[in-house]
Parts: sequence; structure tokens; C-alpha cells
Amino acid sequence: MVQFLEAYGYWLVFGAVLGESLGVPLPSFPVILVAASMVRTAHFSVAGLWLVSSAGALAGDVAWYFLGRLRGRSILRILCSITLNPDSCVSRTENSFVRHGLKSLLVAKFVPGLSTVSAPLAGMLKVSALRFAWFDLAGILIWTGSALALGLIFRMEVTWVLDMLAALGRVSAVIVTILVAGWLLFKWIERRRFYQLLEKSRISPPELKDLLERGEEVAIVDLRSDLSYETDALKIRGAVHIPPRDFESRYKEIPTGRTVVMYCT
Repeated sequence: MVQFLEAYGYWLVFGAVLGESLGVPLPSFPVILVAASMVRTAHFSVAGLWLVSSAGALAGDVAWYFLGRLRGRSILRILCSITLNPDSCVSRTENSFVRHGLKSLLVAKFVPGLSTVSAPLAGMLKVSALRFAWFDLAGILIWTGSALALGLIFRMEVTWVLDMLAALGRVSAVIVTILVAGWLLFKWIERRRFYQLLEKSRISPPELKDLLERGEEVAIVDLRSDLSYETDALKIRGAVHIPPRDFESRYKEIPTGRTVVMYCT
């Protein structure tokens, strides 16, 4: 990484932060941290790193904000599709906004998943572009500032780790590759098992409609978040609305002695 930073300088920092902000699964925090540790030995300045890293993060977030404003919830589902449970990813982000509003943006960059999804969600909710930009920029400055501070404070330790990895040469690259490949394989297997479990207990909308038309006693539970429930005009008559976070305290509201069908968007 040091060689690339020396060769491409601020452009590499900007590109890494912009890429992660746009959803590329490559952490840019370590890139900023390492660049900060090189301030005394390379052509970097703290102000310059703070500026380019913040600009990269803001550019990506603004792009997602306007996509969310134009495309709505479909953008959230695309971003969450790489997680084990896309609906859970969306609902967690929506619940965070319901509880904390735009203040969520102040810590969004520190929370995996929330960092990318929060911007299009703000656009979907038609938050003022100016208000979004102020809160998002404040969160970005806190996030980039923490990476810079850690890089400056622990520059000796960072240099030691980089030197050790350089000494290992290709072995370190192989180890990192194996670890990343192993993690991706584990997530893929975990995801496949989850969807196989869903397939065993899934009912399609036409099948549910057929049950209702035959007069079957079916208890329908709407598991959408409060925000999703309020903004979506489509609702099933007679369904009990229980947001996921309230399920443990309200599950007794579900009628007993019937087939229970749970759904979310």
C-alpha cells in the first residue's frame, strides 16, 4: 500500500474513499490511516488528506442521496442485497432514522451497512438536500478526522506493521487472500442455508389469495418497519402490523389456532 500511496498520492486516497462510499466492499479507513502515518515521509499534509478524503465520501453520498430521491426504496434493496437478510438491512436503517433522524448521519460512517444505505434513505424520505449535506459532511469530517488522528498518533506502530508485511512479501499477500476468500465463502454458504430455509416455509401471494378466497382462517402479520408501513399505500386488509423491533413484546397479538403468514417488502 505504501508504494501505491507514494506513486498516486492524494488520487489514491480520494478514489478509495469514493469507491467505498459508492458501495465497493473495500475499506478506505485503513488507507487514510496509513496515509496519515506517512505525513512526515511523503508529500502529504493533514489538511490535504482531510480535504480529499472528505470530498470523496461526500461525492459518493450525494450521488446515493439523489438516487434514493429518484428511485426510492428499490435503491435500498439493491444496496442491502449483499447482506444475509436484505429486509433486515433496510428495516435497521429505517429504524435508526425513525429514532435519531438526521443525527444518524453523524455516526453512519462508523457503522457497517449504515454508511452506504443512510444517504439513499435520506433521499427517499425527501430530506432537504442542504440539511442532508450539512449533517452528512459533519459525520464525514468526524470519520476522516478519527482516521487521520489514529494514523498520526500510532504512526510508529503502523510503520512497524507495514514493514513486517513487506518483509513477508508474497506470503503476506497469500495469507490476506486466503482470509478474504474464506470469509466470502463462509458468507455465501451462510446465505445459501438461509434461503434454503426460507424456501421450505415460503408462500406466494397467489397461494395466500387462494387461501383467503376459500375462507381459510389465516392470521397475516405485517412485519414492515413503521416508516415503511406509513409510506407504502399497499396494505393487506386485516393484517396485524408488528414492526420487527416490537415483535418480542407484541407477538401475543397474533391470533392463535390459525395458519400464520408473515410478510414484509
